[in-house]
Amino acid sequence: MMDETSVSQTVSVHDRCGTPVEYVDRKQWFVKVMDRKEELLEAGRKIHWHPGYMLSRYEDWVNNLEWDWCISRQRYHGVPFPLWYCSDCGRMILAKDSELPVNPGIQSPSKSCECGSNNFMPETDVMDTWMTSSLTPEIAGKWMDKGNTFSQVFPMSLRPQAHDIIRTWAFYTIVKSLYHFGEIPWRDIGISGHGLSPEGHKVSKSRAVNVSDPLAVMEKYSADAIRYWAASSRLGEDSMINEDKIAAGQKLVTKLWNVARFSSSFILDYEPPVAVPSLLPTDRWVLSELQQLTRDVSDSYRKYDHLTSKNRIEGYFWNAIADNYLEMVKSRLYDQPDDSMEKESARYTLYNVLETVTRLLAPMMPYITEEIYQILFKKHEGIRSIHLANWPTVKPELEDGYTVYVGKSLVEIATLVRRYKSEKQLPMSALLQAITVTVFSTKLLDELNKCVIDIKSVTRADKIELVPAEKRETRDETLVVQVRIE
Repeated sequence: MMDETSVSQTVSVHDRCGTPVEYVDRKQWFVKVMDRKEELLEAGRKIHWHPGYMLSRYEDWVNNLEWDWCISRQRYHGVPFPLWYCSDCGRMILAKDSELPVNPGIQSPSKSCECGSNNFMPETDVMDTWMTSSLTPEIAGKWMDKGNTFSQVFPMSLRPQAHDIIRTWAFYTIVKSLYHFGEIPWRDIGISGHGLSPEGHKVSKSRAVNVSDPLAVMEKYSADAIRYWAASSRLGEDSMINEDKIAAGQKLVTKLWNVARFSSSFILDYEPPVAVPSLLPTDRWVLSELQQLTRDVSDSYRKYDHLTSKNRIEGYFWNAIADNYLEMVKSRLYDQPDDSMEKESARYTLYNVLETVTRLLAPMMPYITEEIYQILFKKHEGIRSIHLANWPTVKPELEDGYTVYVGKSLVEIATLVRRYKSEKQLPMSALLQAITVTVFSTKLLDELNKCVIDIKSVTRADKIELVPAEKRETRDETLVVQVRIE
């Protein structure tokens, strides 16, 4: 009687279902790639990878290939190989191009075998999923259709995909494009990360992980809020699914809607002039910063850096517009006559700021921006959707470096007054008798004197006194103003 001994061994399992893998030898169909490695490496280097270090993953895969691409699978569902085998002589019969598509399991060859036999066995293998997925640029570009669509769109501009399928989807798409056309399939490839559960597991349909149902989260917040979370990480980086960040996205959606609703009273029927009207320094400040915002965000989007774009737009919207500018111009909007220069300046600025910010946000938050566009801007802009409108361009005539400095001074005054009210446990809406602002620059004093109406509005002060400093009483060279509150 033989003794039995338990041993431990490593068993390969399927990465999704965990079933032990049993290898069975069978004849397979292959596409040769081993003899084309250098061409495939060169093709990869012609593509702009975002982030750039992902190119090395592609090159590592190509350099370490040890066999050709096996394109056959032994399963029921899939694209069949269009061929048969003669039952008598074993000869292979291929379908003609004009006969495609062909399912050899239910169709027969259009002619007899060379040996004269009409007895055939169909090929039962189907093609690997990547054999068809690798044709997505060709399919989307209507490669086989009549017309010139394909020549206009190929190579395509961008392939967006995750980092785990560089070795499959990206590689095989490059293979097929190189073999068919001698050309790369796209000029840029943007490699995203994965959404992770709190335990750090990749979220997928095939694996039960501890995350909320995305449809329930979308119902609770919005699709735009989820997209905000998705835009909160850099390309190539995995990111925890964070409901707090999704809630922050919804807060931005709500605030943007509230700002649009407030603005609608003043710009709904506003016809923006072609020429720039006379502007107060407060308006020139936010418009000048808007031009730099447009420049920065456009540059980030071109690099597929959506995180930088999101942060820049959000910072400008909250800090410059929602928290400060709107509070500064309320008096002009509500209390000044419609034909006054002060109100016209504010309306012009409000229209341009909101319209531009909405367009800059549209790629990340397409639904709230489209709604605002349809209500406030469509009839003036004449384009049926914000997603068909021209991208914002920088207007040099609105750039003014010094008024940005003036704007920072206005924000500093507002911040000091808010801090005072908070320390005194006063509501932000509390009225103040008087504020004295000591200004350490003659030029700045002249500009701030034009903004008294806005300083009163944001501080809720009955009287604003701007006085020049007789001498600089501090060595702090960053000090622009000093504020005394009564």
